[in-house]
Amino acid sequence: MVDLKLNDSTLRDLSNNDMRILNYIYRHPLDVCSMDIKAFCSAIPCSASSIVRFCKKIGFSGFPELKYYLIHNVADQSDHTSTSSKNFPELTRKLTTDVKGSLSLVGSEELYRTAKVLTNDYPVFVFMPGGITDNLAKYFVKLLMSKGRQNIYQLPSSNMTKHKISTLSPDSIMVFISSSGKWAKTIELATLAKLRGLCVISFSPYSDNELAKVSDYSLRFFSESRSKDSAEYTSRLPIFFIINALIEYYSTIKEGAAHD
Repeated sequence: MVDLKLNDSTLRDLSNNDMRILNYIYRHPLDVCSMDIKAFCSAIPCSASSIVRFCKKIGFSGFPELKYYLIHNVADQSDHTSTSSKNFPELTRKLTTDVKGSLSLVGSEELYRTAKVLTNDYPVFVFMPGGITDNLAKYFVKLLMSKGRQNIYQLPSSNMTKHKISTLSPDSIMVFISSSGKWAKTIELATLAKLRGLCVISFSPYSDNELAKVSDYSLRFFSESRSKDSAEYTSRLPIFFIINALIEYYSTIKEGAAHD
């Protein structure tokens, strides 16, 4: 799996068109290794100038340097060329790609910064938006509590969350998790928390989204949107891995402080 080592600051500067290019690279790294820029443009599709601008935004001089990097850093994916049509191996491959892509998107610096702010004594409030995402929120809370973190609370409704935000002091942390980054209620609450001067931590997709924009600490995950019964959904599995990585950083920082 290719690791482009993109930090959150770089991701914030990427346009929707840039994100389409990035998505294609993560999905087809081996194909890109054998393409010239014309073929790459056709595959996206986009213009050559868009490719060059994208390459410069992520730290390369142009497409040749990006291609050189890919050729020398893409892990062995010989199973990718298999013509097998079995669903389970294909599902496994996609989920593995999502997880590895997520871990490459979230740089160690952003994980460290986010974990560091969680090590202080500020109370942590986690919004529970309902549905499957509540499982992620509960998982985050349980892992953090298992590491001895106190003053962490679940907010099970948007009305309760809105009221709580209006009463909290700036020395408070709000956590929002969204599989799409586009749900209006979550964005509204995160924006309100930001306006109140609270610290906002979010977990949201790699794509351009409002939740990430209003967050002080934005942990991004990579997941391909899929269609099911005319509805769009994304795999939430990568979010579990990002939460795990964050808690590992948190634990390491706490242990280091204990030895000082």
